[in-house]
Parts: sequence; C-alpha cells; structure tokens
Amino acid sequence: MNDRIAPNTLLRKRVLSLMSVFLLGLAGNASALTVTVSIPPLAGIIAPLLGPADELHVLLKPGVSPHGFQLRPSHVRLLQDSDLVISVGTPVDAWIVKPLQLVNKTPIAMARLPNVERLALRQGGLWEDKHLHSDELTHRKLGSDAHEADNDSVNHSQGNPVENSHLDGHLWMSLYNAKQMVIVVSQQLQAKLPGQKEAIQKRAADWLTRLDKTNLQIMTRLAKVQGEPFLVLHDAFQYFEHHYGLNGVGSIRLNPELAPSLKRVHELRERIKDGHVTCLFKEPQFPEKRITSVVSGLDVKLGSLDPMGTSYVLNKPFMQYDAFLTALSNQFYSCLTKGKVL
Repeated sequence: MNDRIAPNTLLRKRVLSLMSVFLLGLAGNASALTVTVSIPPLAGIIAPLLGPADELHVLLKPGVSPHGFQLRPSHVRLLQDSDLVISVGTPVDAWIVKPLQLVNKTPIAMARLPNVERLALRQGGLWEDKHLHSDELTHRKLGSDAHEADNDSVNHSQGNPVENSHLDGHLWMSLYNAKQMVIVVSQQLQAKLPGQKEAIQKRAADWLTRLDKTNLQIMTRLAKVQGEPFLVLHDAFQYFEHHYGLNGVGSIRLNPELAPSLKRVHELRERIKDGHVTCLFKEPQFPEKRITSVVSGLDVKLGSLDPMGTSYVLNKPFMQYDAFLTALSNQFYSCLTKGKVL
C-alpha cells in the first residue's frame, strides 16, 4: 500500500515545487523594470536608482555622435518593450521622437522637467558679442512658452519635445537638470514598483548626496582656472561652463558636422595668436583634422572633452554621472592650468 502511495506523493511534491519556482519567476519579473535611455549621460544619471534586477539600455553606443544618428528596427522593438524611456527632448536626440510615436510611448524628457535650467544657444565663432553674459543667462527664459514648459510635469510631456530652436540642447551638462531628472525618475519608479518604494527613496537620497559632494569637490578645483579663456570644437559644454564659472570664449563650429567659414577660422586664429586662448578642446567622436585649420602652426594647448563620457571608460556603455562630471573637470583643469604647451 505504502509503495503505491509514495510515488504519487513524490510526484505531487515535484509539481508543487515546479509551480513555486514558476510563480517566483513571475513575481521576480513583475518587480523588475526595463529602462531605455537615448544617450549615455542619461544612463549615468539614473543608473544608481535602479535595483539589481532592473535592465538599463542605452540606444547611442560608445564612440558614436548623436548628431545624425538613426535608430534601427531593433531599437524600436526595445522601445516598445521598455517600461520607461528617458530622453533629452531636444534636437540632440530628436531621432527618438518618431519611433516613440510609432510605439505609442511617452518619454520622460529632460527638456520638459519642472524648473529645468535652459540656456540660450550660442553661435559658432567668438562669443563676446553674440550671447548674453553668464549672469544674465541664469535668469533668461527662452521663448514665450518657456515658463509654461518649466512648470509642466512629466505627465504633460506629450507631443514633440523638440520645441525651441534657440535652446542649447545639451541639458544633461547641467548638474541642476541632472538632479531634477533623478527626482522625477525616482518618483516614476516608486509608482511602478510600490513594493520597493522605501528602497528607491533611499537610493535616490544617497545618490543626490553623492552628487552634491562631487559638485563641491569640482567647484573647489575649477575655481583655480576660472579666468582662463578656452575654445571648443562645438558648444556642447555651456551648462557645465556656466555652473562652474569657466571662461569659454568661442567655438570652431556650431554644428560639429559642418566646416567653419574661412572668416571664422581667421578670427579664431587671431585670438590664439594674441595669446588670449589658453586651450582648445577637441572631441573624441570627431577626427582631429576638424580643428587642424585653426591650430596649425600656433602654440596652444590641446585638450579633449567628451560630452557623452564614454571615452573615459573602457568596454562600458556609460559612466556614472558623478564620475562623468569629475572626468570633465579633470580635462578642463589639466588643459587650463598654465604651463607647457602640449
């Protein structure tokens, strides 16, 4: 009798065990999110908020410029399967707008966050007569709808987020904007994973504290080179420059894909000859020949700034935002420090 019952009992135990594993798997999947961001710096901003089971995907791969980038079908499928999509919401990642509309997804766009810092786009060439001084830029609103955009919540970020051609679209370069993104994404994660609310809140608080500590360290270091004038390949660093009081005086190109005019090259070369430029910064996403016409035969230090941050890490799709800011500050400090021309 017992011999006939034992196998059935064992079978039931195995079935129950398999069902438990299956149900636990479903529960695990329900508590994990797939988050997709357009560019690497956004991943660096929100990665510390995610749990170990969450997946984070970056559309723009290391070494690739966002200018002129196009999504592949695999990217569109990834957007479709994502629980959260995060974008800059400016011309920098305008290539994500139509694919998101196709899959009926509304991103968390940095450009539409509450109280986001927005600076005016500067033109290529020398800047003294072409843009407001940094103190004025702090308080400037762009366009008649800028105040309304500042007060929009993430839930109202519908439609095309690329709204203002006069906006400097490199919003992630602002520490203030990055912290706003941390707050909003944290709230969204808590709404989607209410069972993990306290853990997400703690991760957000710890991350914001860490960013504040990094900011103080950078401010102390860069205070030593605030007066040193520099040129950039293209104006991707205005928010960083503005936050830390650096002295950018011009850019070679407005669009890094388009060559500067001969007149602009002459103006920039004259400025360097006069000794009014301490350093010229190139970008690793673009060949060095794009700055050759400006620096050829001149004594000026050359530095490198990466607005995506991926050149500062090996074999990783992004670097955490505090490390990104530190890497940028190191590049600025190294090149702007008076000394031997590199």
